[in-house]
Amino acid sequence: MKVISELIEIPNNHAPTTEYIELELSKQNINHLRWAVVHVSDKIYTISVAVLKE
Repeated sequence: MKVISELIEIPNNHAPTTEYIELELSKQNINHLRWAVVHVSDKIYTISVAVLKE
């Protein structure tokens, strides 16, 4: 298995919480190891996500 970093975009709800971001990642079927917000715009959060790939 490899750890791969991906950039994911989720809607900006203007009140980011850990729960909101992790819920949005799970809606996209992303089983993350870790994540970080790397960019914020008026409508989108860009999240760097580390995932396990075979």
